[in-house]
Amino acid sequence: MARTSAWFLNFDADEELASPAGYTPRRAVLERFAGLVEAAAGLRRPGDIVVPEGAAPGFLKSLQFSRNGAEFVGRSFCPTPRALKALARAGAIVLIAPSLDVLRSVNHRSFSAKLGQTLPGAKFVRSLEALEEVIAGPSPTGKFLAKRPFGFAGRGRWVLNALRGGRVEDSARAFLEASFRGGEGLQVEPLVERAGDFGLHGHIARSGQVSFGAPTRQTCDATGAWIGSLRAEPGDLSAEERRMLEAEAETAAESLRTAGYFGPFGIDAFRWIDEHGRARFNPRCEINARYSMGWAAGMGARRPDLDEEDESGAPSS
Repeated sequence: MARTSAWFLNFDADEELASPAGYTPRRAVLERFAGLVEAAAGLRRPGDIVVPEGAAPGFLKSLQFSRNGAEFVGRSFCPTPRALKALARAGAIVLIAPSLDVLRSVNHRSFSAKLGQTLPGAKFVRSLEALEEVIAGPSPTGKFLAKRPFGFAGRGRWVLNALRGGRVEDSARAFLEASFRGGEGLQVEPLVERAGDFGLHGHIARSGQVSFGAPTRQTCDATGAWIGSLRAEPGDLSAEERRMLEAEAETAAESLRTAGYFGPFGIDAFRWIDEHGRARFNPRCEINARYSMGWAAGMGARRPDLDEEDESGAPSS
């Protein structure tokens, strides 16, 4: 029987991972991400279907008649409980996915931090006192960036202006106290001038086999939100930068696999300017254990994510 993919593009996955119990997306969140559906068109093959928010039960069954009884294999931006439930309700074949605990663990910014900080002066902290120790240190701009454990499209971050002795300004206290209240912590790092954003994407099969794409060059806005991605051209990365990027991607893949994750992933990196005006390279600023907006650009024609149906539990045709 013919098969096609039915995509539930839950760009709000990080918000669900942050507070999974009884999570329901706010209207403002859905409206903010609505424009990304077309921006992520590279993930879809001709004939694929997008399952909309609030799709009626059996949404896909009416399409089967016009497609000679085709089956729909459910896929999502990140296989959270909400995404899997939406796909099942629509009538898609739901593939085996990593557990919620695994998804939360590997997408939490402390997971990347445990592999070693790659920007001088950065640290993952779990108290205001530890944060103040970090921001008492040097920063090329005199400012620091605090990032909550889960975030997408520049969300969940605060620029800190350090006061004398590393104290934080009053305007930041509510954000910081809320971040520490649940015990999740914050990634805190010097705010630096970026001179280029990059990524490297891949896929981990359930068998453990890892596939990598090509490096990408990303365009982001001032808040860090993604605007676009293209494959990196020769000269976009120096030989040493590319070596560092590939080494960090391999380390991330092995750590994800060891943690029990399988599926698409990627790392983000950037070139930055230090206090002496020299270009430096941060080869891993984020690990995304899910699809990302530049994933299709990096992987190109290689689509190991679409070739795993038969080992997922879905019956082969």
